[in-house]
Amino acid sequence: MRETLHIRLPDWNQPQIEDRASRVDAFVVAYAITTTEPPISVLVRQAPLSEVLDQAEGKLIRLYAPAQDVRLLAAAVPARQASKAALAVPYALEDQFAEDVETLHFAIAGSVDARGEWPVAVVAAQHMKDWLAPFHARGLVPEALIPETLALPWREDDRWTVLAEPGHLTVRTGPTAGFGCLEEDLELFLGLAEGETKQALRILITHGVDADFTKLERDVELLPGLSHPLEALARHYRALQSINLLQGPFAMRRALAREWRAWKLPALLLAAVFALGAVGNGLTALALKSQVTKQEKANEERFRALFPAEQRIVDLRAQAEQQFTALSGGARAGSVLSLIDAFAAGLKAAPTLRIEGLQYREGALFLSLSGTDLAALDQLKNHFASGQRGAQLEVQSANSGDGGVQIRVKLSPV
Repeated sequence: MRETLHIRLPDWNQPQIEDRASRVDAFVVAYAITTTEPPISVLVRQAPLSEVLDQAEGKLIRLYAPAQDVRLLAAAVPARQASKAALAVPYALEDQFAEDVETLHFAIAGSVDARGEWPVAVVAAQHMKDWLAPFHARGLVPEALIPETLALPWREDDRWTVLAEPGHLTVRTGPTAGFGCLEEDLELFLGLAEGETKQALRILITHGVDADFTKLERDVELLPGLSHPLEALARHYRALQSINLLQGPFAMRRALAREWRAWKLPALLLAAVFALGAVGNGLTALALKSQVTKQEKANEERFRALFPAEQRIVDLRAQAEQQFTALSGGARAGSVLSLIDAFAAGLKAAPTLRIEGLQYREGALFLSLSGTDLAALDQLKNHFASGQRGAQLEVQSANSGDGGVQIRVKLSPV
């Protein structure tokens, strides 16, 4: 499995950071390298960021933003699609900020919450630029940039999760809510977040904390033994329970450009071929006949644009596969296409599942799925259980909530 490099980003509110833009490379950060997902063992070290980045080549890079630099909110906007909601959210929330919303960066969750609102993470756009500048300068683009609050564990019980480190606490109060505060301000912040009912707490305690949390007037579960806050963040982060700040102008486009530069045309063709298989997944062919016809026409036009010499189309899928194989050197392309074919067949057995994202790496497909219930996941697993489908399915995570289920799977060739 590909290694993951976890880095805890600097807090720009610290007074010792003066000329942050020019000194961020020299700033000493906490980091860890893990080999499993989620990681079982996390060994945290510290070094100047420039030295840490010397080890980043070929690794997934996961960054954690200080809780106090990211504000977590929710916005009620009349949009059902995330792309449209992202455009409306800044103006729906602008009354809550003293700053001009043009100076802020807004990132939203992939779906609405139980109240029908869009969870939102807000951070100064300049913070994002300063954090990412050292990475982009080396041609590195992180996989995710996560608010520390949303990397803490969240369970559907009556306890909020608190990460305690010397002088500071980070509190997760909901699936996409929380705050960071100084140790002496905890009671005040809890009171503001709780309302009339005192909340039970689950407190993760790191090395060096000497506060007596038993004095808090509420039910407290103490979990000591963490060597460093980054250990808790790396262990407990779950993509489907968080908000990735790398959206909009800070999305991962450069990572694709760098990692797949030699595969640009094959990747475009792969997207076109995948669209062929994904059009009808879970759809009633009779009801959507006109849409399918329109999509097929669009696929043919895209194919002709990519390959001007291939204007006569007899079997689009066969011709696309042939061109992709020629461009990419054969074996790897064939593996991609066979996995896509296998998964498209699997979705017919689980028609309520929808594909939210797809990656191909290390010879396997990694897919993010959504659905209405976990029964669909059982249907998908049963489809591949026979071992005769040409691919092996591994469920990496499955989370059920009020908005449905979020699933991540890995599909490998047999």
